[in-house]
Amino acid sequence: MSKAPNAADKEVGKRIRLHRRERKFTQPQLAHHVGITSQQLQKYESGVNRIAVGKLVEIATALKVEMVAFFDRIPTVEPSNDNQLENPQFDFTHEALLMSTAFMSISKPLLRKRILELVQSVAAKEVEMDEFEAEIERQPAE
Repeated sequence: MSKAPNAADKEVGKRIRLHRRERKFTQPQLAHHVGITSQQLQKYESGVNRIAVGKLVEIATALKVEMVAFFDRIPTVEPSNDNQLENPQFDFTHEALLMSTAFMSISKPLLRKRILELVQSVAAKEVEMDEFEAEIERQPAE
């Protein structure tokens, strides 16, 4: 079995970078907190190096996030040599980072919960609308 990072390892690295930026940590600051070099942290974030579980726990603790924040809804990766995810579910765009940073700045848990419910509702309605439009397109013209 290859010890090279796979697509899931790379996704975890992206999430470390996302949470580090949300918390306004620089790479040197976070690296210092967890006892590694900035270069090593950069390799973790870019997916060049795999991260040991113990080090990931230290990173989560320093960032004050639950471990699940690095793994929640990561697609299953089949063992392979191509190290590519088919149909990746996440694209960490600049807008996603801004949205996440703004969301995490809301201190009231109930308000955060309501905003999350709103966004989930809008996303569900968009899916319903897409399905409705596809159904209309399939129907023959009268």
